[in-house]
Amino acid sequence: MTHTDERPDWRSEELGAGNLTTSSVAAERTNTRTNEVPEIGSLVNVRGARWTVTDATAQSLPRSSADDGRAELQHAVTMQSVEEDHYGRELSVIWELEPGRSVIHEQGLPTELQADQFDDPTTFAAYVDALRWGALTSADPRTLQAPFRSNASVEAYQLEPLRRAIDSPRANMLLADDVGLGKTIEAGLVIQELLLRHRARSAIVVCPAGLVIKWQEELRDKFGLHFEIVNSETMKTFRRTFGVHANPFRVYPRVIVSMSWLPSPRAERMLEEVYASVNDARTADRRAFDILVVDEAHHVAPATPSRASADKARYAVDSNRTKAVRRLADRCEHRLFLSATPHNGYTESFTALLEMIDPQRFARGADLDEQALKQVAVRRLKRDLPDEGFRLREVKPLWFDPSADESDAYERLIAFTRRRNGAVQQERGKRALDLATVILKKRFFSSPVAFAATAAAYLDARGDADVQLPDYDDVLGDEASDEEEGREEQPEFEALRNAKRAQVALTDDDISDLEELIAWGNGYDGQPDSKLDSLLKLIEGELHVPGLGWGDERIVIFTEYVTTLEWLRDVLESRGLGGDRLAIIDGSTDAETREEIRARFTAPPREEPVRILLATDAAGEGIDLQTYCHRLVSFDIPFNPNRLEQRIGRIDRYGQNRNPLVWHPRASKDNTTDYAKDNGLLARLASKIANSEHDGVSANEIIAPDLQRELGFGEGPARKSQTDAGGQVINRVLQAEHSLGRNLTRLAERLEDSRDRMHLHEGNLLRVFEQGLRVSGQPQLVEVYDPREEARLFEVPSGLSKTWVPALEGLATRLSNGVMRPITFDEERAKKKTDVVYAHLGHPLIQRAARELRGQVWTRTDQIRGVSAVVVDGLDQSFAAGVARLVLVGEGGTRLHEEVFLAGTRLSRRQELGMETAEALLTSALDGARLTQPGPRVLASLAADWTTQAGDTDGIRSRVINAINRRAERLQADVDADLTARRGADLSAVDEIFARFRSTLEGTLAAAEQAREAGEELLFQLPEEKQQRDRDLARVRTRLSHLADELHAERDAVDRRYRDVKAHTFVAALVFALTPEDAEKLEAASGR
Repeated sequence: MTHTDERPDWRSEELGAGNLTTSSVAAERTNTRTNEVPEIGSLVNVRGARWTVTDATAQSLPRSSADDGRAELQHAVTMQSVEEDHYGRELSVIWELEPGRSVIHEQGLPTELQADQFDDPTTFAAYVDALRWGALTSADPRTLQAPFRSNASVEAYQLEPLRRAIDSPRANMLLADDVGLGKTIEAGLVIQELLLRHRARSAIVVCPAGLVIKWQEELRDKFGLHFEIVNSETMKTFRRTFGVHANPFRVYPRVIVSMSWLPSPRAERMLEEVYASVNDARTADRRAFDILVVDEAHHVAPATPSRASADKARYAVDSNRTKAVRRLADRCEHRLFLSATPHNGYTESFTALLEMIDPQRFARGADLDEQALKQVAVRRLKRDLPDEGFRLREVKPLWFDPSADESDAYERLIAFTRRRNGAVQQERGKRALDLATVILKKRFFSSPVAFAATAAAYLDARGDADVQLPDYDDVLGDEASDEEEGREEQPEFEALRNAKRAQVALTDDDISDLEELIAWGNGYDGQPDSKLDSLLKLIEGELHVPGLGWGDERIVIFTEYVTTLEWLRDVLESRGLGGDRLAIIDGSTDAETREEIRARFTAPPREEPVRILLATDAAGEGIDLQTYCHRLVSFDIPFNPNRLEQRIGRIDRYGQNRNPLVWHPRASKDNTTDYAKDNGLLARLASKIANSEHDGVSANEIIAPDLQRELGFGEGPARKSQTDAGGQVINRVLQAEHSLGRNLTRLAERLEDSRDRMHLHEGNLLRVFEQGLRVSGQPQLVEVYDPREEARLFEVPSGLSKTWVPALEGLATRLSNGVMRPITFDEERAKKKTDVVYAHLGHPLIQRAARELRGQVWTRTDQIRGVSAVVVDGLDQSFAAGVARLVLVGEGGTRLHEEVFLAGTRLSRRQELGMETAEALLTSALDGARLTQPGPRVLASLAADWTTQAGDTDGIRSRVINAINRRAERLQADVDADLTARRGADLSAVDEIFARFRSTLEGTLAAAEQAREAGEELLFQLPEEKQQRDRDLARVRTRLSHLADELHAERDAVDRRYRDVKAHTFVAALVFALTPEDAEKLEAASGR
């Protein structure tokens, strides 16, 4: 069935019966009245959900003739949801016209108790844990939630972005940690925390196309968050489901798109619809998405244009990708940009990237504020984290001795290019030849067959004097396209053809030399050259011993070119190193197959036979291969050093438990041929890259000038200067943090403190899951005995009802053919293995179980009645206490604070429990593995005393209610003070940010005026650069003129968050805690 555009979308969703997680309110728990008009503060049931009334107004307009049959006055009622998944959502209705409406008069604590109405203490304890874990929002910024709702093995250093997100009104950050430190986990933690704290509801992830499935699975498996992938393929299914006019960006609250698809006309058109609704004053939406995540963000920074000569200035110019991401970022509240190399060497490009992240601190074309950059950038290197277990990288040469025919072929290539250089007279032709020479040599260094294919394409190219020549960096350096180098359609191929067209025609000798070189290269088809011979020996020495077979070791082999990859594959297979032992990923590998290969390669070696992964650089960005592999060979050396570091980062990353071994081909030192000499240059530069950490600046600055100068005929580009003020600021900030030791200690303490506050223990998680299954009528867990395991493992039962089935997603892997892995509640055990699933607090199974238990707040059933009694060893005095939930909501339904607390009275005397004592007693009574319930006679005695004294103002029930009210008042006062302090801190931060930003903008304009007067504007010689610079300065002037209005709006947004705070208190449960002595006395007295 096809749906039309009339279906509700998440941006205008109203709660109805389909959104419920609990049943309707039962009469024995609450009294409901359908004809009563609610007052402000009333609890009501509308459309199957529970709400508190924030406004109730009698109808003041003249009645229409359609209302003549109605005698009563009508009321417009505005409400806020108190359902846990939709707390704070608003709904306005005409009360008298709403079917099924009712005012709920909550009884709170029961007036009557029966001996058979007491819950088993284990069930009751699980219920209290579920209540506690449902109180997500805290005015105390020290409390962390996301790490405990994650399957990721979170380290202390990964909490720094989370800390900043909690402490700041907006989470705008550049996550620039070194490759392999876990930026995806850091971003996931921030997303999860903002969602849990109701500071965000929607999110969009923009990443390279090859990483969309990885992001989807990481967010699902590690954080229990479902994101929809939106691209051309998924749009087909979406349109069949929702109709041809439906918009996925309006239907799905959390989506993932590739940065290559984002600028497409189709994506832009659909996003424009969302942008239009955001700008519509008639809607409540002010943001297209609450959270924007951009992975590998250096790809969206403005690119530098091609230059006509090496000495001309360069200025960053927007690409279509840059424009698309900027438009999206302008309409998102929180922005997380991830990149290990965010700075491409151009200050203006980096500043433009920063403006997308935080436009209140940075403006394109403006000077950089060092303090502002420190507040936004999070940068740590592996060397700064010696205690985190990162293993020492070992870079080794893959020694080979070039054969005589290889050296001779290279000599003939050099002779060919020198002869061509002598024939070229014009500067443009020399630049073209220089580019062609470097590309031909680069392919030669990859493989004979890659060189042959390239030389053939060069030979076939036809002349064209008007062809546009690309710049070196645009083809071979850090501005090179990240498109796959396929068989024919390749950026380098196209550049080579254009270089040929811009030169004088080839002579007969030139053509003859090329044809002979092509024949030489093709002669190696299916045969190894000297470099591949060395690789085969390495494989046989490390992985496969002739006569003994395969061990458990694995290796990744990278090449830039598909032609080389296929040649490697053919030779390996001919040597018996193929079959199921060999896997391949290149640019033509579809996303699903790519993920399946990754899953096989990272599975335990005893389960998956694959030992060798051949990959082009399509696998070099974002894919994690470190689980069972610590060996990597760069069979050829990319001239773009960022690709080289990305390759190494596939195995040298968080979770690697062995020293990463990295090989680069290196000709024998005894070989003095030109081939050996030039290969040695590449190998030395590759080792320099592999052994260094570049402080977030593109490593292209280290090798590009040397490569172009040594392998071509020109002088090569000058190294980009980092002596300007902006470059110095960037370098200082991106050299990582130096006070990590103290910060990590504080973050670790904060994490453990949050764990203790939330009572997050293995036994408590198990208890909640078991009881959640029980109260919802599901089959029970089955414990799996494994003598090899210390931790307890469980099989999730089959036969779960449909409402539970979505929670099973992720238990089966791509390789398990639908067989679900067992689960464990032991976090340490789950860190070490991939064949079990950690049932953390955020796992869909635990979330579902906890919701089932918390749903009992609104209904009393035979499963949970919300009353229990427990005998506690070591208890000084018996007591009765209520378990209550305090919720503070600000203007617009913003949930500011939630807290589950205990308050009560001693049974033996009229004395209220102290707050600290009560909390400690609850922990003692309910956190134990074995809880003892008093006997039936004791329960009957407690029930009789409670019921008898129910109407007594000094009875147990009244004393507990008074204690709850007084405790709630004290807590509210404390939270109000915290919120007032937080509001003041937020406003001060806003004032400081805008003051510094104003100073930066004014300084930029002053400097630009001085440059104009001095004639320095002539440095921008290319028209597009001059136009971009003029646009940037105009934007700076506009920002400065509007800054006062922006400051006022930002201060008002902060004020609005803390304005008109309302408190709601809900009594959830009653517990009697008895000393063993009192339990015995009551048992004895009841027996008489």
